[in-house]
Amino acid sequence: MMALIEYYARALTRGRFSLISFAIQPLSFIFIVYVVSGGRFLNTALAGAVVSFIAGVGIADLAIELVGMKTRSRFYDILMSLPGSGWKKALGISIGMSVPALPYVLLLTVLLLTRLGAWAVPGIILGIISLWLWSAGIGFLLGVRMKEPVRTIRLSNILVTGLTVFPPVYYPPSVLPSSLARILMFLPTVSASRLISGNGDLGNLLVTTFWGLIGLLFLARFRGLEG
Repeated sequence: MMALIEYYARALTRGRFSLISFAIQPLSFIFIVYVVSGGRFLNTALAGAVVSFIAGVGIADLAIELVGMKTRSRFYDILMSLPGSGWKKALGISIGMSVPALPYVLLLTVLLLTRLGAWAVPGIILGIISLWLWSAGIGFLLGVRMKEPVRTIRLSNILVTGLTVFPPVYYPPSVLPSSLARILMFLPTVSASRLISGNGDLGNLLVTTFWGLIGLLFLARFRGLEG
């Protein structure tokens, strides 16, 4: 597992410009929400960026890499011949793919803690871990089921956009009609954003934990990419 983490961490952090381009969209949304709301939604915007980084790595980057591995049969054969169970390999790949997002997630988390205080630490940790497990689980599910890299890119981008941009992830649910907001709170990205922004209640806690366990189940069932 450590070999996989090291391989992907080095490969994905080799170029500065790739790391900068990786952060453009989430950071630009923080700026837009901050300006439009006059600073009132800054905590939610910071939490939304954290959610976008995590979901983007798991649902998009991880899924695209796994489908691409199917076309690189030699690399795939080497990977599957490594010692260790399937779920350990899955965990190693997902952790390695998450390394580029780690500095941004840490920075945004520190900014949130300076605004919220230490009491928000448990909710932030739970939100980040649960969302990471769910996103990685969905990424592996797509990687196993999908066959074409181009279709995977399109589908994963649609999913990430649909789960992070339009629902109340960067902005609070209070700006939406109450009936719609209650429905959207069942989305893993929305419930995680609420926890990370320090506004989570018991419902958000339960929903976020549920989706984290679902993601963990997907990772545990990984046996390979034969699909």
